[in-house]
Amino acid sequence: MITLPLSHTFSPEKFISACSIKLSAVVKRFGDQQDENYWLTNRSGNLSFRIQLHQLPSGKWTAGILTRSGTFHGNHRFGSLNSPSEQFRTRSQARRFALKLANQMATLRYAYQ
Repeated sequence: MITLPLSHTFSPEKFISACSIKLSAVVKRFGDQQDENYWLTNRSGNLSFRIQLHQLPSGKWTAGILTRSGTFHGNHRFGSLNSPSEQFRTRSQARRFALKLANQMATLRYAYQ
C-alpha cells in the first residue's frame, strides 16, 4: 500500500472553490424557477404580478405577466398582460425583461391601486 502525503493530494482552497462553483450553479438553476412562481405584490396589497415565459416554435422566447387582483384567496381575479411583439433569443433575456417589467408595475405604475 502506497500512501501519498495529504498536502499533495488534497488542497482545501481547490475543494472550497469547486464546492462554491457547484453550489452557485444549483442556486442559480433553482432560483430561476422560484422567480417564475413568485408573486410581486404592490404596496396596497391588492394587485400582484407574476412572470410567464413561453418558448415559440422558432426557438425564441417571449415573456408575459400574469396579474392577480384581490386581497385574499376568495376574491382573486386573474388576468394576463402579454407582449408577443417582444421576442428574445434566450430564456434568461426573456426572464430578465419580465422580472423588470413586473417589478416596475408593482412598485411604480400600480403601486397604490
